[in-house]
Amino acid sequence: MGADALVIGAGPSGLLAAKEIASHGFDVKILEEHTKVGIPNHCAGLLSVEGLKKLGVNPSQRFVQNEVMGGRIYAPDGSHIEIRDKHTRAFVVNRTEFDSALAEQATSVGAEVVFGHKVKKLRFSGGTAVGAEGDDWEEKSRIVIDAEGASRRLLKEANLVSCTESYLIGVNTEVSCELDSSMVEVWFGNDLAPGFFAWVIPISDKEARVGLATRNKDATKTLDAFLMRRFGSTSHSTLSTGQVLVGGPYSRTEFDGMLLVGDSAGHVKPTTGGGVILGGLCALEAGKVASNAFNSGDVSEPNLREYDRIWREKYGDEFRSMLTLRHFANRLSDERMNRIFHAFSGAGLEKTLNELVAEGDMDLQKDVIKRVFTEPRLTKALLSSLSRFAFDELRDLVNL
Repeated sequence: MGADALVIGAGPSGLLAAKEIASHGFDVKILEEHTKVGIPNHCAGLLSVEGLKKLGVNPSQRFVQNEVMGGRIYAPDGSHIEIRDKHTRAFVVNRTEFDSALAEQATSVGAEVVFGHKVKKLRFSGGTAVGAEGDDWEEKSRIVIDAEGASRRLLKEANLVSCTESYLIGVNTEVSCELDSSMVEVWFGNDLAPGFFAWVIPISDKEARVGLATRNKDATKTLDAFLMRRFGSTSHSTLSTGQVLVGGPYSRTEFDGMLLVGDSAGHVKPTTGGGVILGGLCALEAGKVASNAFNSGDVSEPNLREYDRIWREKYGDEFRSMLTLRHFANRLSDERMNRIFHAFSGAGLEKTLNELVAEGDMDLQKDVIKRVFTEPRLTKALLSSLSRFAFDELRDLVNL
């Protein structure tokens, strides 16, 4: 007799789904290929205050390294707009410790984490997922929670997904520097970080986590160029790299006997590449649906489809709005981006932008995106830097 639920991968989404299922009294086993959760760490580690509250995770000195109140957003020509709140908006976290805390929460309600178990393939019976196997072991289950991450290797090998979606290469490191510890920096530029942006996230006033995501294959060389531009040096600590998904959710997140969560489901913000909060929120819904399926004795795809319905109803519009903005940003030239920044700065809109961000949500961005296209002063500035055709096209895409 195997576990009720087999969770593949001990990242945040897998751990949150496992905790939810175990809290309902079901047997949950989490398979983690590494010897410790949170390793290797590919994440920039910036999590919103409101996002952690939604996940039911209390900020702890164990994993919180710093608190930030806003950010400076840089145009390709180096001009910038500053947005600062009066209150802490996000925590800079040590992801290894954060993930370890989530693992302890999951095990505290009965889930088991099995380390050093790399899944080589999913097991099926009559088209229904019934477990997983490695080199010299196999595990059976009533439901598989696929939390393997962005690669979706197991799903590809099982011919369940085609995986035509593209991804960016993300690279992170840490540097010693002098900076404002309360402010994140975001840098745009097609030469600086083609296809995305670079970031400087303060760990303290003397150290920062610096990285970028790019469509360039040589992300390390691209990062070195940014480090030289920003700090005048390429000196840094060990690099960590990973895939950054910005294509939005995948078309299908449930199969017979299986649910997809986190990066495996594409539950990542297309605007920023962050997946901890929205991925975690969707994973909690997966845990509830799995628990209900156990109670009903029906783990078939039609019954598990409730998971897809729920997360799309709650967060589908959020993903669509952010994906629209990502597609628009990808089409902007550096010259047009500079014009937008100058239009906003010239119109003295920093206060308006600060108010907008203060009232908005870092993770649920739909309302903020729409308000940019309905606030008269902001729309006037956008029209001065975009063609009427481009502006109207974008308004239509965000359903205004």
